[in-house]
Amino acid sequence: MAASRKETTTRTRYSDRTPLLSEQRGGYSMNNADDEIRHDSFSGSQEQPHGFLHSRRRRRRFSSSSSSDSPDAHDLREVGHFLSSKYESLDYEECENTLFLEEEKQKGYKFVVWKRASRWLVMLLIGILTAFVAFFIDISISTFAGFKYKQIKYYMDKCIVEKCLLYPYLLWVAFNVVPVAIASCMVAFGAPVAAGSGIPQIKCYLNGVKVPHVVRFKTLVVKALGVICSVGGGLTVGKEGPMIHSGAIIAAGISQGRSTTFKRDFKLFSYFRTDHEKRDFVSAGAAAGVSAAFGAPVGGVLFSLEEGASFWNQSLVWNIFFCSMISSFTLNVVLSLTTSAGQAGELSYPGLLNFGKFASVVYQVWEMPIFLMMGALGGLTGAVFNYTNRKLTVFRMRKIHRKWLQVLEAMLVSAMTCTVGFFMIYLLNDCHSLAANPIDYPLQFFCADGDYSAIATMVFQTPEASVKSLFHDPYGNSRVLSVFST
Repeated sequence: MAASRKETTTRTRYSDRTPLLSEQRGGYSMNNADDEIRHDSFSGSQEQPHGFLHSRRRRRRFSSSSSSDSPDAHDLREVGHFLSSKYESLDYEECENTLFLEEEKQKGYKFVVWKRASRWLVMLLIGILTAFVAFFIDISISTFAGFKYKQIKYYMDKCIVEKCLLYPYLLWVAFNVVPVAIASCMVAFGAPVAAGSGIPQIKCYLNGVKVPHVVRFKTLVVKALGVICSVGGGLTVGKEGPMIHSGAIIAAGISQGRSTTFKRDFKLFSYFRTDHEKRDFVSAGAAAGVSAAFGAPVGGVLFSLEEGASFWNQSLVWNIFFCSMISSFTLNVVLSLTTSAGQAGELSYPGLLNFGKFASVVYQVWEMPIFLMMGALGGLTGAVFNYTNRKLTVFRMRKIHRKWLQVLEAMLVSAMTCTVGFFMIYLLNDCHSLAANPIDYPLQFFCADGDYSAIATMVFQTPEASVKSLFHDPYGNSRVLSVFST
């Protein structure tokens, strides 16, 4: 009887509390209807919620009733910045119950051999296809940049005599703004998950967070075309980081033998259609992307091992290393056969980031302190850059969250880039003899006959080509002011 009275009292006490998953009138709350945690407006006269989440809400309550009516808070609620049930966790645990083990034994030894051979075959396909995607991106950027700078050079040389420099400037702006607008529209309205390098999203996936559409074919198309248009449009971005995301998407698609985007099932590799198997292939795809970008197969393995996945199988080391070598070798062969800068078959392009051949250089002991100072200054500069980039990124996330604002921002940055470059060419007089240094797009501008503007040469190239020129141009080819201006 005493136990019955105690049970009744306990039931009554807990029934008076607000359920944990019930919707609250304000603050952070969980909604049973749509299973999402959201931030509602706070009001001074609202009833205080109960339960163990109350203490967390009180610590997180960073705004009062007056701040809830601010435009920033209203915009954040309007665009839907909340944690959603779409972000699920992946099941990386292998089912090893008795029924599963018995079923595996019934498949026989031939199935085990076939599955292992299929794993190596998938690794081979991932490496080859990642290399061809990298080749397509690199050749497309080079072709578009060459066409753009050739047209701008023609009209600029013509307008120097006819005094109509406004026309080549507007042409330059158009060549930059239009591709960047195309890229930003594809990302903002087509595949927002393709924004940026994609490395954080892939690291989330490898650590068990299922980000929606992160390994879809549509994301790969938007990523590749966006990189081509962004780099060709003059933005100071690289094509190396997005290759990691591209390789991961290729690995996820090939290993499953089906396409969610096209709703096609090719009935291939059905025994790899588990979360942990797919994770292993995505790790290999990320490593293949690193190898294709930097020409470093070992670096790709170390990236997946140390920076990417938290789940690792020792047998994967050889699979991923094989995939990385195939990616670097395939890209090396294809670029060596198609790039005019080298002879056919000369394997001198192990990755997209290539600064050319360096002559044998002998260093002296007295140069070591200079190298130490350069390293220290580089580290300090990098720290300042990271700090500034973080502050700027937080500001952009708070203020520029509408899609049309993101597109407009990218277009303005592109227009400012070519505007600064045009005024540097106009204001800086850095002329050198063309006979001593033949270049692809020599721009005479206000220099004498037979000379060219060195600052124009630095600007009329992709960022990678500009760094390559600094390494290999003859000594004294550019002034210090021109180098630091670019």
